[in-house]
Amino acid sequence: MTRLVDRILAAKQRDAKADTSVLEREEDELVYALYGLTPKEIKLVEDATQ
Repeated sequence: MTRLVDRILAAKQRDAKADTSVLEREEDELVYALYGLTPKEIKLVEDATQ
């Protein structure tokens, strides 16, 4: 998790408009696994944040 955040921050420091969506998606997946979310719960979270 820390490495992903570091990579996102480094990319944003180099270019504030850098596309970090792939890294952010990886981070989301780690959080979902950490909390043991079901696919239904993940959909609720993702729908609420879009």
